Amino acid sequence: MKLSVILPTYNERENIERMISSLTSVFQKNKINSFIVVVDDNSPDGTGKLVDELKKKNKIVHIIHRVKKEGLGKAYISGMKYSLNDLNADLIMTMDCDFSHDPNLIPNFIKKINEGYDLVLGSRYISGGGVHNWPIYRRIISLGGNFLPRLILGLKSHDNTTGFRCYKKKVLESINLDSIKSNGYSFLVEISYLIQKKGFKIGETPIIFKDREFGETKISKKEIFRTLKTLFRLRFKN
Repeated sequence: MKLSVILPTYNERENIERMISSLTSVFQKNKINSFIVVVDDNSPDGTGKLVDELKKKNKIVHIIHRVKKEGLGKAYISGMKYSLNDLNADLIMTMDCDFSHDPNLIPNFIKKINEGYDLVLGSRYISGGGVHNWPIYRRIISLGGNFLPRLILGLKSHDNTTGFRCYKKKVLESINLDSIKSNGYSFLVEISYLIQKKGFKIGETPIIFKDREFGETKISKKEIFRTLKTLFRLRFKN
């Protein structure tokens, strides 16, 4: 199976080279046929230009240059379409570029896929999962952000705002990606909801989420309100 790992970036120059190197090492060690797809939102710090140089030395690296910052959801969709249509990938992963998601855990996702799951979520809220070095207010926001989708939409999985996940090709092909209205982190909730609604099998594998070492976190109050808006839109739509 061919695996495509999507890395959305905006001002990740301090992390991107290390991440590509780490991913490449994991792929080689575990003999995974893979691609890395960087989706850069015209980063002012030159992330995109750096990836252009890195891809000259590493053939598995691809980059999508977007004209402006349009949100996490649209970046994911761009990477998914490219992975499906241009790379013909069988598995499509998304993860953060700041090492809050550990590249060494990727084989665990593939193992769960091979057990028969169609979507595997990297979960902070199952046995073995957790967060590291988070202040209390961020823990509360995250717990609430995962409790409400389960309450309002009936989602069965425990961590529906995780960006560390792996989709089978057929799952993404079954969804009209352009019809997804939400952006940002609420995109993750909406696509999980659509996948569960279609009857696909969703599994979870534990992860420890670590705060970024370099750069700034990109979550904001706007993201929280967008997620609430998405939850009620989906609930009352159905």
